[in-house]
Amino acid sequence: TGGGVVTGGGNATGGGVVTGGGIATGGGVATGGGIATGGGIATGGGVATGGGAASDGGVQPSGACRLLVLDCLDPAPANVIEVPTEQTLTAAIAAAQANDVIQIKGAALGSGWRIPPYVTLRGCNGASIQGTISFQGSGGVVEGFDVPASGSIIANQTGAFIVRNNRFTGGTGTLAGVAGQSTDGVVAANVTLLVDQNSFLSRDTGISVGTRYDTLVHQVDVTVTNNVFMHVPHPFVASESGLVGVINATVQQNTFFDFAQAVQLFSVDRLTRTSGNLFALGTTAVSGGSTYQVDYSLVWQVTTPGSTPPLAGSFAQGDPMFVDAGANDLRLSPGSAALDRIPNGTAVPGEDYQGCPRPAGAAGAPPLADIGAFESQP
Repeated sequence: TGGGVVTGGGNATGGGVVTGGGIATGGGVATGGGIATGGGIATGGGVATGGGAASDGGVQPSGACRLLVLDCLDPAPANVIEVPTEQTLTAAIAAAQANDVIQIKGAALGSGWRIPPYVTLRGCNGASIQGTISFQGSGGVVEGFDVPASGSIIANQTGAFIVRNNRFTGGTGTLAGVAGQSTDGVVAANVTLLVDQNSFLSRDTGISVGTRYDTLVHQVDVTVTNNVFMHVPHPFVASESGLVGVINATVQQNTFFDFAQAVQLFSVDRLTRTSGNLFALGTTAVSGGSTYQVDYSLVWQVTTPGSTPPLAGSFAQGDPMFVDAGANDLRLSPGSAALDRIPNGTAVPGEDYQGCPRPAGAAGAPPLADIGAFESQP
Protein backbone atom coordinates (compact mmCIF):
# COMPACT_ATOMS: atom_id res chain seq x y z
CA THR A 1 0.00 0.00 0.00
CA GLY A 2 1.00 3.65 -0.45
CA GLY A 3 3.54 2.85 -3.16
CA GLY A 4 5.34 0.02 -1.36
CA VAL A 5 7.34 -2.59 -3.26
CA VAL A 6 7.03 -6.24 -2.17
CA THR A 7 8.52 -9.56 -3.21
CA GLY A 8 8.29 -12.96 -1.58
CA GLY A 9 5.06 -12.38 0.31
CA GLY A 10 6.10 -9.45 2.50
CA ASN A 11 3.99 -6.53 3.68
CA ALA A 12 4.91 -2.94 2.80
CA THR A 13 3.16 0.32 3.63
CA GLY A 14 4.08 3.96 3.15
CA GLY A 15 6.65 3.33 0.44
CA GLY A 16 8.52 0.52 2.19
CA VAL A 17 10.59 -2.01 0.25
CA VAL A 18 10.43 -5.68 1.26
CA THR A 19 12.00 -8.93 0.12
CA GLY A 20 11.80 -12.41 1.61
CA GLY A 21 8.70 -11.90 3.73
CA GLY A 22 9.82 -8.87 5.74
CA ILE A 23 7.58 -6.07 7.03
CA ALA A 24 8.37 -2.45 6.24
CA THR A 25 6.51 0.75 7.07
CA GLY A 26 7.29 4.46 6.66
CA GLY A 27 9.87 3.91 3.94
CA GLY A 28 11.79 1.17 5.70
CA VAL A 29 13.76 -1.53 3.90
CA ALA A 30 13.47 -5.13 5.14
CA THR A 31 15.03 -8.35 3.85
CA GLY A 32 15.12 -11.91 5.10
CA GLY A 33 12.13 -11.49 7.39
CA GLY A 34 13.31 -8.30 9.06
CA ILE A 35 11.00 -5.59 10.41
CA ALA A 36 11.76 -1.98 9.55
CA THR A 37 9.84 1.17 10.48
CA GLY A 38 10.50 4.87 10.12
CA GLY A 39 13.08 4.46 7.40
CA GLY A 40 15.11 1.79 9.17
CA ILE A 41 17.01 -0.98 7.38
CA ALA A 42 16.70 -4.53 8.66
CA THR A 43 18.27 -7.75 7.40
CA GLY A 44 18.38 -11.37 8.55
CA GLY A 45 15.44 -11.11 10.91
CA GLY A 46 16.61 -7.96 12.62
CA VAL A 47 14.42 -5.07 13.78
CA ALA A 48 15.19 -1.45 12.94
CA THR A 49 13.17 1.66 13.80
CA GLY A 50 13.58 5.39 13.30
CA GLY A 51 16.21 5.17 10.59
CA GLY A 52 18.38 2.70 12.47
CA ALA A 53 20.84 0.34 10.81
CA ALA A 54 20.52 -3.38 10.34
CA SER A 55 20.66 -5.83 13.21
CA ASP A 56 21.63 -9.48 13.04
CA GLY A 57 19.79 -10.27 16.26
CA GLY A 58 23.01 -10.45 18.32
CA VAL A 59 22.41 -7.50 20.65
CA GLN A 60 22.86 -8.85 24.16
CA PRO A 61 26.00 -8.15 26.20
CA SER A 62 27.64 -11.50 26.78
CA GLY A 63 29.38 -13.03 29.72
CA ALA A 64 32.95 -14.17 29.17
CA CYS A 65 33.46 -17.19 26.91
CA ARG A 66 36.97 -17.73 28.28
CA LEU A 67 38.60 -17.38 31.67
CA LEU A 68 39.61 -13.73 31.93
CA VAL A 69 41.95 -14.74 34.75
CA LEU A 70 43.70 -17.88 33.54
CA ASP A 71 43.63 -20.92 35.75
CA CYS A 72 46.58 -23.18 36.48
CA LEU A 73 47.32 -26.05 34.15
CA ASP A 74 47.83 -29.54 35.50
CA PRO A 75 51.60 -29.69 36.12
CA ALA A 76 51.74 -33.46 35.63
CA PRO A 77 52.43 -33.47 31.85
CA ALA A 78 56.11 -33.33 30.96
CA ASN A 79 55.69 -30.18 28.89
CA VAL A 80 54.41 -28.15 31.89
CA ILE A 81 57.11 -26.97 34.28
CA GLU A 82 55.64 -25.33 37.38
CA VAL A 83 57.52 -22.68 39.32
CA PRO A 84 58.19 -22.67 42.25
CA THR A 85 56.54 -25.99 43.17
CA GLU A 86 58.59 -28.16 40.78
CA GLN A 87 61.66 -26.10 39.91
CA THR A 88 63.17 -22.68 40.32
CA LEU A 89 62.65 -20.30 37.44
CA THR A 90 66.35 -20.42 36.62
CA ALA A 91 66.20 -24.20 36.33
CA ALA A 92 62.94 -24.10 34.38
CA ILE A 93 64.33 -21.69 31.79
CA ALA A 94 67.43 -23.86 31.40
CA ALA A 95 65.37 -27.02 30.97
CA ALA A 96 62.53 -25.73 28.80
CA GLN A 97 62.20 -27.06 25.25
CA ALA A 98 60.13 -25.83 22.31
CA ASN A 99 56.36 -26.04 23.01
CA ASP A 100 56.87 -26.28 26.78
CA VAL A 101 54.92 -24.15 29.25
CA ILE A 102 56.69 -22.58 32.21
CA GLN A 103 53.86 -22.00 34.68
CA ILE A 104 54.42 -19.38 37.36
CA LYS A 105 52.05 -20.21 40.20
CA GLY A 106 51.46 -17.30 42.53
CA ALA A 107 54.99 -15.89 42.29
CA ALA A 108 56.23 -12.41 41.36
CA LEU A 109 58.87 -12.01 38.65
CA GLY A 110 61.47 -9.26 38.83
CA SER A 111 63.55 -7.82 36.00
CA GLY A 112 65.97 -9.64 33.75
CA TRP A 113 64.17 -12.87 32.92
CA ARG A 114 64.23 -13.93 29.25
CA ILE A 115 61.75 -16.41 27.82
CA PRO A 116 63.30 -19.26 25.78
CA PRO A 117 62.34 -19.69 22.11
CA TYR A 118 58.92 -21.25 21.43
CA VAL A 119 58.09 -21.44 25.13
CA THR A 120 54.96 -20.08 26.80
CA LEU A 121 55.36 -18.26 30.09
CA ARG A 122 52.00 -18.61 31.86
CA GLY A 123 50.93 -16.93 35.06
CA CYS A 124 48.22 -18.23 37.37
CA ASN A 125 47.05 -18.02 40.98
CA GLY A 126 47.96 -14.33 41.23
CA ALA A 127 51.33 -14.46 39.44
CA SER A 128 52.72 -11.06 38.51
CA ILE A 129 55.48 -9.39 36.52
CA GLN A 130 57.04 -6.71 38.74
CA GLY A 131 60.01 -5.81 36.51
CA THR A 132 61.01 -5.87 32.84
CA ILE A 133 61.15 -9.25 31.09
CA SER A 134 61.98 -10.09 27.46
CA PHE A 135 62.51 -12.95 25.02
CA GLN A 136 65.59 -15.01 24.13
CA GLY A 137 64.38 -15.86 20.63
CA SER A 138 61.38 -16.25 18.39
CA GLY A 139 58.11 -17.92 19.29
CA GLY A 140 57.73 -16.79 22.90
CA VAL A 141 54.31 -16.23 24.49
CA VAL A 142 53.42 -14.41 27.73
CA GLU A 143 49.94 -14.93 29.17
CA GLY A 144 47.94 -14.77 32.36
CA PHE A 145 49.90 -12.24 34.44
CA ASP A 146 49.06 -9.21 36.53
CA VAL A 147 51.48 -6.50 35.40
CA PRO A 148 51.64 -3.39 37.62
CA ALA A 149 53.26 -0.07 36.72
CA SER A 150 56.75 -1.41 37.47
CA GLY A 151 56.33 -4.34 35.06
CA SER A 152 56.82 -4.50 31.31
CA ILE A 153 57.12 -7.11 28.55
CA ILE A 154 59.63 -6.23 25.82
CA ALA A 155 60.16 -7.82 22.41
CA ASN A 156 63.43 -6.53 20.94
CA GLN A 157 64.95 -9.41 18.98
CA THR A 158 64.23 -10.86 15.55
CA GLY A 159 61.26 -13.19 15.79
CA ALA A 160 57.52 -13.46 16.34
CA PHE A 161 56.07 -12.94 19.82
CA ILE A 162 52.63 -12.98 21.47
CA VAL A 163 51.42 -11.13 24.56
CA ARG A 164 47.86 -12.15 25.46
CA ASN A 165 45.35 -12.49 28.28
CA ASN A 166 47.26 -10.30 30.74
CA ARG A 167 45.99 -7.53 33.03
CA PHE A 168 48.11 -4.37 33.02
CA THR A 169 47.49 -1.91 35.82
CA GLY A 170 48.90 1.48 36.59
CA GLY A 171 50.46 3.73 39.13
CA THR A 172 52.87 6.62 38.91
CA GLY A 173 55.26 5.12 36.33
CA THR A 174 55.28 5.82 32.58
CA LEU A 175 56.73 2.45 31.49
CA ALA A 176 54.75 0.87 28.65
CA GLY A 177 53.08 -2.39 29.54
CA VAL A 178 54.20 -3.93 26.23
CA ALA A 179 57.04 -2.70 24.01
CA GLY A 180 58.19 -3.79 20.57
CA GLN A 181 61.61 -2.32 19.83
CA SER A 182 64.28 -2.42 17.17
CA THR A 183 66.57 0.18 18.69
CA ASP A 184 70.02 -1.42 19.03
CA GLY A 185 72.64 0.32 16.90
CA VAL A 186 74.83 -2.75 16.44
CA VAL A 187 72.24 -5.56 16.27
CA ALA A 188 69.61 -5.88 13.53
CA ALA A 189 66.11 -6.82 14.61
CA ASN A 190 62.92 -7.63 12.72
CA VAL A 191 60.27 -7.89 15.42
CA THR A 192 56.77 -9.28 14.83
CA LEU A 193 54.48 -8.70 17.80
CA LEU A 194 50.84 -9.64 18.47
CA VAL A 195 49.16 -7.99 21.48
CA ASP A 196 45.74 -9.61 21.93
CA GLN A 197 42.96 -9.85 24.54
CA ASN A 198 44.68 -7.85 27.28
CA SER A 199 43.22 -5.25 29.63
CA PHE A 200 45.00 -2.01 30.50
CA LEU A 201 43.72 -0.02 33.48
CA SER A 202 44.94 3.36 34.77
CA ARG A 203 48.38 3.04 33.20
CA ASP A 204 50.10 5.98 31.49
CA THR A 205 51.19 4.04 28.38
CA GLY A 206 49.73 0.77 27.21
CA ILE A 207 51.78 -0.35 24.19
CA SER A 208 54.79 1.33 22.54
CA VAL A 209 56.75 0.38 19.44
CA GLY A 210 59.83 2.08 18.06
CA THR A 211 62.84 1.94 15.74
CA ARG A 212 66.18 3.79 15.57
CA TYR A 213 69.44 4.05 13.62
CA ASP A 214 70.40 4.30 9.96
CA THR A 215 71.99 0.93 9.13
CA LEU A 216 71.17 -2.78 9.40
CA VAL A 217 67.52 -3.88 9.70
CA HIS A 218 65.25 -2.15 12.19
CA GLN A 219 61.63 -3.17 11.70
CA VAL A 220 58.61 -3.74 13.94
CA ASP A 221 55.42 -5.33 12.65
CA VAL A 222 52.75 -5.00 15.34
CA THR A 223 49.13 -6.12 15.51
CA VAL A 224 47.00 -4.82 18.37
CA THR A 225 43.63 -6.58 18.64
CA ASN A 226 40.84 -7.16 21.16
CA ASN A 227 42.37 -5.08 23.94
CA VAL A 228 40.47 -2.93 26.43
CA PHE A 229 42.10 0.34 27.53
CA MET A 230 40.46 2.08 30.50
CA HIS A 231 41.75 5.39 31.90
CA VAL A 232 45.00 5.03 29.92
CA PRO A 233 46.22 8.42 28.59
CA HIS A 234 48.39 6.87 25.84
CA PRO A 235 47.17 3.40 24.87
CA PHE A 236 49.28 2.94 21.71
CA VAL A 237 52.40 4.87 20.67
CA ALA A 238 54.46 4.20 17.53
CA SER A 239 57.65 6.16 16.86
CA GLU A 240 59.76 5.49 13.78
CA SER A 241 63.31 6.86 13.67
CA GLY A 242 66.41 6.17 11.56
CA LEU A 243 66.87 5.86 7.81
CA VAL A 244 66.07 2.15 7.77
CA GLY A 245 63.40 2.17 10.46
CA VAL A 246 60.10 0.55 9.46
CA ILE A 247 56.90 0.17 11.48
CA ASN A 248 53.91 -1.73 10.10
CA ALA A 249 51.00 -1.33 12.52
CA THR A 250 47.47 -2.74 12.54
CA VAL A 251 45.12 -1.59 15.31
CA GLN A 252 41.84 -3.52 15.17
CA GLN A 253 38.79 -4.17 17.35
CA ASN A 254 39.97 -2.42 20.51
CA THR A 255 37.99 -0.33 22.99
CA PHE A 256 39.58 2.91 24.21
CA PHE A 257 37.83 4.64 27.12
CA ASP A 258 38.99 7.83 28.85
CA PHE A 259 42.24 8.71 27.09
CA ALA A 260 44.34 11.67 26.00
CA GLN A 261 45.67 10.43 22.65
CA ALA A 262 44.57 6.87 21.93
CA VAL A 263 46.69 6.06 18.86
CA GLN A 264 49.86 8.13 18.40
CA LEU A 265 51.87 7.77 15.19
CA PHE A 266 55.15 9.68 15.01
CA SER A 267 57.08 9.72 11.70
CA VAL A 268 55.60 6.36 10.67
CA ASP A 269 56.13 6.23 6.90
CA ARG A 270 53.90 3.28 6.08
CA LEU A 271 50.13 3.38 6.27
CA THR A 272 48.77 2.38 9.68
CA ARG A 273 45.51 0.47 9.43
CA THR A 274 42.88 1.04 12.08
CA SER A 275 39.64 -0.89 11.91
CA GLY A 276 36.71 -1.68 14.18
CA ASN A 277 37.97 0.46 17.05
CA LEU A 278 35.75 2.19 19.59
CA PHE A 279 36.97 5.51 21.02
CA ALA A 280 34.99 7.05 23.88
CA LEU A 281 35.64 9.98 26.22
CA GLY A 282 38.98 11.30 25.06
CA THR A 283 40.91 14.16 23.50
CA THR A 284 42.23 12.73 20.20
CA ALA A 285 41.59 9.29 18.75
CA VAL A 286 44.49 9.29 16.25
CA SER A 287 47.34 11.82 16.40
CA GLY A 288 50.96 12.37 15.40
CA GLY A 289 50.71 13.37 11.76
CA SER A 290 51.48 10.04 10.07
CA THR A 291 49.21 8.49 7.45
CA TYR A 292 46.48 6.15 8.62
CA GLN A 293 43.32 4.50 7.37
CA VAL A 294 40.05 4.22 9.29
CA ASP A 295 37.48 1.48 8.73
CA TYR A 296 34.31 0.88 10.75
CA SER A 297 35.40 2.90 13.78
CA LEU A 298 33.23 4.87 16.21
CA VAL A 299 33.94 7.94 18.34
CA TRP A 300 31.85 9.29 21.21
CA GLN A 301 32.63 12.36 23.29
CA VAL A 302 36.04 12.65 21.62
CA THR A 303 37.22 16.23 21.12
CA THR A 304 39.20 15.58 17.93
CA PRO A 305 38.79 12.23 16.14
CA GLY A 306 41.98 12.74 14.10
CA SER A 307 44.64 15.43 14.40
CA THR A 308 44.95 15.03 10.63
CA PRO A 309 42.33 13.47 8.32
CA PRO A 310 42.75 9.78 7.51
CA LEU A 311 44.09 8.81 4.10
CA ALA A 312 40.96 6.72 3.65
CA GLY A 313 37.76 6.22 5.59
CA SER A 314 36.12 8.27 8.32
CA PHE A 315 34.99 8.03 11.92
CA ALA A 316 31.34 7.40 12.72
CA GLN A 317 29.76 9.20 15.66
CA GLY A 318 27.39 7.60 18.16
CA ASP A 319 26.72 6.61 21.74
CA PRO A 320 28.20 3.17 22.50
CA MET A 321 25.85 2.77 25.48
CA PHE A 322 28.25 0.84 27.69
CA VAL A 323 26.69 -1.46 30.26
CA ASP A 324 28.33 0.43 33.15
CA ALA A 325 31.28 2.65 32.23
CA GLY A 326 31.60 3.86 35.82
CA ALA A 327 32.40 0.29 36.85
CA ASN A 328 34.64 -0.28 33.80
CA ASP A 329 32.08 -2.57 32.20
CA LEU A 330 32.49 -1.58 28.56
CA ARG A 331 30.28 -4.22 27.01
CA LEU A 332 27.60 -2.87 24.69
CA SER A 333 23.96 -2.48 25.72
CA PRO A 334 21.11 -3.10 23.28
CA GLY A 335 20.68 0.04 21.19
CA SER A 336 24.42 0.83 21.15
CA ALA A 337 25.64 2.69 18.06
CA ALA A 338 28.50 0.18 17.91
CA LEU A 339 26.28 -2.84 17.33
CA ASP A 340 26.31 -4.56 13.93
CA ARG A 341 28.31 -1.83 12.18
CA ILE A 342 30.80 -4.08 10.36
CA PRO A 343 29.41 -5.79 7.22
CA ASN A 344 29.23 -9.53 6.86
CA GLY A 345 32.31 -10.85 5.08
CA THR A 346 34.69 -8.25 6.51
CA ALA A 347 37.88 -9.77 7.92
CA VAL A 348 37.70 -9.53 11.72
CA PRO A 349 39.37 -11.47 14.56
CA GLY A 350 37.41 -14.67 15.18
CA GLU A 351 37.05 -13.97 18.92
CA ASP A 352 36.48 -10.83 20.98
CA TYR A 353 38.23 -9.76 24.18
CA GLN A 354 36.16 -12.24 26.20
CA GLY A 355 36.84 -15.13 23.84
CA CYS A 356 33.30 -15.03 22.40
CA PRO A 357 32.75 -15.63 18.68
CA ARG A 358 32.88 -12.69 16.28
CA PRO A 359 30.80 -11.98 14.30
CA ALA A 360 27.78 -13.40 16.10
CA GLY A 361 24.13 -13.25 15.02
CA ALA A 362 20.82 -15.00 15.47
CA ALA A 363 20.31 -18.31 13.70
CA GLY A 364 19.78 -17.78 10.00
CA ALA A 365 20.91 -14.15 10.05
CA PRO A 366 24.04 -12.98 8.21
CA PRO A 367 26.26 -12.05 11.18
CA LEU A 368 27.49 -8.46 11.46
CA ALA A 369 30.43 -7.66 13.73
CA ASP A 370 30.24 -4.99 16.42
CA ILE A 371 32.74 -2.16 16.78
CA GLY A 372 35.16 -2.44 19.69
CA ALA A 373 36.63 -5.24 21.76
CA PHE A 374 33.28 -6.75 22.80
CA GLU A 375 30.94 -8.68 20.50
CA SER A 376 27.33 -8.91 21.65
CA GLN A 377 25.70 -12.30 21.30
CA PRO A 378 22.21 -13.57 20.36
